[in-house]
Amino acid sequence: MTLSSWPSPHAVTSSTEPVPSLDWIDHVDTDPIRALEMLVLGWYPAEEVEPNLEAPTDEELAGLPPSLAAFHRLARLRPALHRFSNPVLEQPRRAERSRGGLLVFAVENQGCRDWSIPWPPQGGPADVDPPVWFTEDPYGDDDPEMILEAEPLSRFLLQFTLDQASGIAPFNAWTYVMPVERLEPLSHLLRPVPLAPWLPTYGSDLFYAAPGLLASISADETEATAVFAARDREVLASLRAYDFPWSRFDG
Repeated sequence: MTLSSWPSPHAVTSSTEPVPSLDWIDHVDTDPIRALEMLVLGWYPAEEVEPNLEAPTDEELAGLPPSLAAFHRLARLRPALHRFSNPVLEQPRRAERSRGGLLVFAVENQGCRDWSIPWPPQGGPADVDPPVWFTEDPYGDDDPEMILEAEPLSRFLLQFTLDQASGIAPFNAWTYVMPVERLEPLSHLLRPVPLAPWLPTYGSDLFYAAPGLLASISADETEATAVFAARDREVLASLRAYDFPWSRFDG
């Protein structure tokens, strides 16, 4: 798909909301649930919406791991979390696979991948922050491939939110493949988010942030691609100074 065939970006040219701070990154290692809350509340503006009758009740949330319950509580305040291209299920569903009982809590938008945690809880320390399983072709394969995610649920939800936030941001910029040396000037702009690479089987992206800007970068020793997302067109426009080879640029 060419740049000209992408739909026009959001009509606003500048956000009236304050630029989100980066304080949430300070909590990633020590309190990832707090980091998630600060990221979501800072990045997404509040909305006036009707109550969601399909959302889990407080009683249902009490039975979920703390980080997943926190995500759903945040979605009440910031409904944009339910507009991710790969949705977190409003009602997680049970599944039985080769790894045993699971609770599927997020799905790829075409149903060819999903993410789950061991279920029911076994009464051990892992119940508080369980491991996450990534399953390929969970509904078309009798014995689907399952890959253990590098991060436990609390930190995984941060990865997931950063990845999906880029997809529904008002303004985006994507580069073509370019020499990895071209990224060097960004080291003065972007702050790294201390998380494991996202989906190492595919792009193995690392996440970064700057005021009002989210970025994910996939790179090997020689080549790299970068994806940027912003709520404010002016923030994205400042990236023109880097003269990257853009495949899409909304700024």
